[in-house]
Amino acid sequence: MGECDPYRLIDDVETLLTERGFAPERVPGRGGDRLAGASRLLRGFGLEPRMAPEDALDLGVPFQGRINQD
Repeated sequence: MGECDPYRLIDDVETLLTERGFAPERVPGRGGDRLAGASRLLRGFGLEPRMAPEDALDLGVPFQGRINQD
């Protein structure tokens, strides 16, 4: 399985849409939607999306250091 950069795919799609006469704009606050869509498309083609380290971590999940009450 190959690996591909989803950010590059987003840039390439934006360029293609502009060439086809559309006027795409990156809506603020929707970067996660763009990244998720690009990653899903790559997986659909059998490619593993390469993730930036800051995108691979889910910082919204609380860390629980004492799971077993040690």
